[in-house]
Amino acid sequence: MEHLVNTSHLVQDKAFKKLIKKLKGENIKKMIDAGSGKNSASILLKYFPTAELDAIIYPGDNRKKNPLSSTIGSDRIDVIELDLCASCIRKKYDLCAAMLTLGEAQNFGYHFQLLFQRIMDIRAKYFVLIDILEDPTINYKYMDAYFKEKGFKVLAKKKCKNPYPEHYPKVKFDKYKLEFDSKHYVAYLIKNLNMFNV
Repeated sequence: MEHLVNTSHLVQDKAFKKLIKKLKGENIKKMIDAGSGKNSASILLKYFPTAELDAIIYPGDNRKKNPLSSTIGSDRIDVIELDLCASCIRKKYDLCAAMLTLGEAQNFGYHFQLLFQRIMDIRAKYFVLIDILEDPTINYKYMDAYFKEKGFKVLAKKKCKNPYPEHYPKVKFDKYKLEFDSKHYVAYLIKNLNMFNV
């Protein structure tokens, strides 16, 4: 029996649930969680109870590896240590999720655009992206333009209020240090048209 984290109080959970209503009838069997953590992995396993999950974490990131390995304890999850920005994932997936991942690029010495592009390079039919609207390191206009240009269709885009805003002190962004509060999330459901035209 799995020991999933109770995520029902999280905004990400509520946003994810609304988005995937549009996937009703789709056969989601193989998933990847890009920049996984116990909350995002739990959400994915909860809403797709028969699917298998590859949980990707940065090599040596024990703050995520240990909870994923011990708390969830699922036989449907495979924890993979991988630098998304320096790797190419060849496996095909039905769904790729990246929840609160894009803003972490600078923590590992990368720029948001590179991490975003590497995630969108994953061969998945659908993507769910959820991140903080106020995060100054994320360029949502760039993302929207990228989707149109590269063969992705935005099936849904939602702005969700965060009832429990967190304060992020002095995020280093290029040569600036910015701080922000996570007052809202932006959630996308994306269809990868390239995977349907093969």
